[in-house]
Amino acid sequence: MGLLYRKGNFLTSFYFEDIFERYSSEIDDLRSDSEGKDVLQRRVRDKHKEFSFLLAMIDTAPEMVAPAFHGAFGFGKSRLLYDASQSEPGGDGFPAWAELEESIDIAAWAHPLINLCRQKAGGEDFLVTAAVLEYLLGSGLTARAAPEAEAEEDEDSSEDLGDAGEEWMSEQGFDAVDR
Repeated sequence: MGLLYRKGNFLTSFYFEDIFERYSSEIDDLRSDSEGKDVLQRRVRDKHKEFSFLLAMIDTAPEMVAPAFHGAFGFGKSRLLYDASQSEPGGDGFPAWAELEESIDIAAWAHPLINLCRQKAGGEDFLVTAAVLEYLLGSGLTARAAPEAEAEEDEDSSEDLGDAGEEWMSEQGFDAVDR
């Protein structure tokens, strides 16, 4: 097993920690349009249409391809996914796609995409990666969430930024703003 990174009470390999942060950000970017409307499902369907083109990026930017599988996998209490999240492709604990596929539910619409992946070199490792990323996303991890210990410390020790800004402006010779 490779080096592990702790995110809250969840351990992941550095591989999944890095790629999950980018994946989570990609899902966040796809989630809403410039007017703030939730358009995630439409954008995921657009990725399905572009999937043949996107496949060229499974080795260099898998976090850009994996959102095509957002919502495709249903997870039971499989220890296999947890173990896979602590590994990386080619490492101990990283399952073969055939093994993982038997332990998860797969939406019917995802099967043609899976078949395209399986025809590409590295495609089966990518499928495991995509499933683990969805598993991590569903586990409540977020790329932008602060670790619990740091969040508690910040709440206890931080002073109000408005007051701090006013104090600094006063020190610079500016009059305080009446609010």
